[in-house]
Amino acid sequence: MIKKGVLIFSIVLLLAFSFKTYAENFTIRFSHVVSENSPKGRAINYFKNTLEKRTKGRIKVKVYPAGILLDDIAAVGAVKNNIIQMASPAFSKLGLYVRDFQVFDIPYLFENKDEIHNAYTGEIGDILKKKSLSAGFRLLSFWDNGFKVITNNSRSISVPGDMKNLIFRTMGSEVLALQFQLCDAIAYSYPFSSVYDLLKEGVVDGQENTFNNIYSQKIHEVQRYMTISDHGYLGYGVIISPQFWKKLPVSDRKLIKDVLRKTTSLEHKLAAKQNFNDFYRIKNDTSSKITIKELKKEEKEKWENFFKEHYNEFSQIVSDDIFSEALKLN
Repeated sequence: MIKKGVLIFSIVLLLAFSFKTYAENFTIRFSHVVSENSPKGRAINYFKNTLEKRTKGRIKVKVYPAGILLDDIAAVGAVKNNIIQMASPAFSKLGLYVRDFQVFDIPYLFENKDEIHNAYTGEIGDILKKKSLSAGFRLLSFWDNGFKVITNNSRSISVPGDMKNLIFRTMGSEVLALQFQLCDAIAYSYPFSSVYDLLKEGVVDGQENTFNNIYSQKIHEVQRYMTISDHGYLGYGVIISPQFWKKLPVSDRKLIKDVLRKTTSLEHKLAAKQNFNDFYRIKNDTSSKITIKELKKEEKEKWENFFKEHYNEFSQIVSDDIFSEALKLN
């Protein structure tokens, strides 16, 4: 029989240990590849400031922006090994670890942002979270950037065939490689941080990106032509190290999720607003010589029909369940 004094002492020790675990100070290292003024960069800084404020500095977030520490591909590996704790790679880069993330790269598979957000919160999101954990990282949230447009230095592009023989920088997914291959163009994968120099030096002819990435990286200053194709979606997965996550008290996990939920709502708004504003900044930039091609309805339909004719090929890259769920959202 346990004596009353021993029992009380044991409870005190347990409570002390629990308090120590809860009150432990630690740092989250968070890497990303875009500028701090981008929607993602601003959202990560909000996450940092809010989490640090709510814990009175007990939890600190060390942010490494603009690829100064790691590019997206290396960051995923670092998260898996708990070298860093968090990252927010583009879907295309996560697709190198979980192929189904490339569903967002398939041209015109999603018609608008509502369908994208339904994918995040529906079966597609659930499937990606499960497969991410099996791949060695935990997917906590989905963040927006926007629909992509095409730029190049050689000629105005009105139809997909106009890209023939041009070299485009891509993020490296199989879907993106096939996308340009179908247009008889050449796709090369390079880190985002090197895109401006590659275009300026003529190593590649063009690239695809969102308005805010184009403007923040000054890509429009070294490109002559832009086609507003809105052909594929650029988004990000916010991931965390499973090793790190398992060691956290339940209370800290709940806190991080709560702050991240509010951050995600903010990030979605920032992305929509900044893409809208940056389009007009690019359009009205008198120092830039870029010519913007806005597709008419019938021209846009030609792009959509061209790529939809090849959906059977794109569907071979992702799993049947992901592709069929995406089709249901149309």
